[in-house]
Amino acid sequence: MPQQKLSSFIWIFLRPHRWLFLLFLAVSLVWSLDTTLWPYVLRMIIDVLTHYDLNRYEAWPHLQFPLLFGLGFWMFVEIGFRIQGFVSVKALPRLEAQLRMAMFDHIQHHSPRYFSEHFAGSLSNKITDMTTQVSLILQQLLLTFIPALAACVLAVFFLFFINPLFALILAVWVCIHFIICISFTRKCADYEHLHSSIRSSLMGKIVDSLTNHFAVNLFYRFAHERRVINTYQQEELNTHTVAKRYVEIMRIFLGLSTFLGAGLTMNGCMIYFWIKGWITTGEVAQLFNTTWNITMLIWISGGEIPILFQSIGIARQALTVMQDPQDIFDKPKAPSLVVTKGEILFDQVSFQYGKTELFKDKHAHIKGGEKVGLVGYSGSGKSTFISLILRLYPIQQGAIFIDQQNIADVTLQSLRQHIALIPQDPTLFHRSIKENIRYGRLDATDEEIKEAAYLAHCDEFVSQLPHGYDTLIGERGSKLSGGERQRIAIARALLTRAPILILDEATSALDSVTETFIQQSLEKIMKNRTTLVVAHRLSTLSKMDRILVFDQGKIMEEGSHQDLLQLHGLYAKMWQKQAGGFLPDVPV
Repeated sequence: MPQQKLSSFIWIFLRPHRWLFLLFLAVSLVWSLDTTLWPYVLRMIIDVLTHYDLNRYEAWPHLQFPLLFGLGFWMFVEIGFRIQGFVSVKALPRLEAQLRMAMFDHIQHHSPRYFSEHFAGSLSNKITDMTTQVSLILQQLLLTFIPALAACVLAVFFLFFINPLFALILAVWVCIHFIICISFTRKCADYEHLHSSIRSSLMGKIVDSLTNHFAVNLFYRFAHERRVINTYQQEELNTHTVAKRYVEIMRIFLGLSTFLGAGLTMNGCMIYFWIKGWITTGEVAQLFNTTWNITMLIWISGGEIPILFQSIGIARQALTVMQDPQDIFDKPKAPSLVVTKGEILFDQVSFQYGKTELFKDKHAHIKGGEKVGLVGYSGSGKSTFISLILRLYPIQQGAIFIDQQNIADVTLQSLRQHIALIPQDPTLFHRSIKENIRYGRLDATDEEIKEAAYLAHCDEFVSQLPHGYDTLIGERGSKLSGGERQRIAIARALLTRAPILILDEATSALDSVTETFIQQSLEKIMKNRTTLVVAHRLSTLSKMDRILVFDQGKIMEEGSHQDLLQLHGLYAKMWQKQAGGFLPDVPV
């Protein structure tokens, strides 16, 4: 469910560990005690030394309590800091891991349309931003800002017993300081949010350029890429500069309030009261140390404020990923798909991609076990037809049935388990060959993997690799040729043993000899399976039970290869216009 506020989003992950973070906060308050209680201990010691200055031997009995109290307090503070460290080690990494996995789970369940509209590098960057910045926000609040506020309250309490005027001066100064911070907070956060958004776009552009490094090298477009990236870099630089400048303006006002409040007013009154004899030398020491400690604490907090604003801005911008609604999801208590025949029915299906309408009231019926070819020029709707069967995109109207079950009502997992797709452009992981093939069925044994690889003629090149099936194939299979990648994709699909098989130009990247062997293997696999075959080489469809001819989202003709040729219609024209056995992308 999309979250509207950063605070409510963070609380979802904090709530299960709230007692652990409350302990984290409690031990963090040791810093507040350390800042305000030590000046009081120092005051007691100085007052004793001053009182017994002329008879120092009698001072020891009166020094025992403050010295022992100071020693015990030092041990208490040290233990508190160590507990704080161990609690943070337990709490923060776990929180980061849960945030990271929650965002990953949300993003990966989007449809392919979402990923076509967003840079993978930018999405990855936002996951990293959220995990690191939320952790940083919590550390700043629990380790700096809340202890600083608590220290100010304690300091006002201690100074009240010296003289209410000093407590009033400190309280007014602290209030003015925080009012200035709050006044600048929203503007600073807005600037940092804008900067973070532009920075994410910049990182997406950089990753996009690096991903396409082969094209950059091939056309020697290094200078061009630098100009493209530099345009976004300049925008990032400008917004970053504005955000930092606004923070520095805030610091000017904070500096003035500190100079006037702590520097002049507090110290001036302190010296005046001491001269008048209204406060002791020990109380002067307590006042001076307390004021100095609070000033340093406030300055440390002031230095962290820009980082807090930046973290909030970056986290808010990263949260937009979680606010993107998922367009493909399971209905509550959705049943699993049960396939007995493999019958596919399009019932008055309407679908549009963006503003482009591809299908309107589309009807198509594929019998169970039938082998159907899909042909048509590029953009005619073949790939969309397949994508809708796989439920990669939501349809606007109508329904698609498999064995009389609406695929929108069943679980996505069960739907995908019953359909094996061999795409034209296979996607492989930077993992071993064995892992890539096993992706089709995770519980497959090594023997089953090798059997599928044998049918897909993978053994011919795998046996020549130094580590065989354990060889890493590089990002997107970059260490393999196009034909080798295609054969691994075929083996992966064969391993699924799905009752519905879809081949989308599955043998287009293979040489003619290998294609012949694999076609023979595929013919065996197609038996007793519902099979859809998309091909530009029309001769590969001659053995299909039926061929559907697409044009502008409509099925213009259907029938066997010979029947369609005898119609002398669109398919016959395509057959005549083949170039080298392949259908051209557009009519000629």
